[in-house]
Amino acid sequence: MHLMATKRPRTTISFDPEDYEDLEQWAESEFRTIPQLISAIVKRSLIEWRERNKSKESDETKHK
Repeated sequence: MHLMATKRPRTTISFDPEDYEDLEQWAESEFRTIPQLISAIVKRSLIEWRERNKSKESDETKHK
C-alpha cells in the first residue's frame, strides 16, 4: 500500500500540560485522536465565525 502525501496546509500548536490532559480526556470520550478533536473544534468555530461575519456583512449592507 502506497500512501500519498497530503497537500493540505499544516500548523503546529503547543498546549499547557493541564490543557493537553483535558484534550486527551475529551478526545478519548469521543473515540477520537487529539488531532481529530482539534480539527473538529476548529471547524465548528470557523462555521460560527463565518455565520457571525455573514450577519455583520448583511447588517452593514442594510445600513448603506
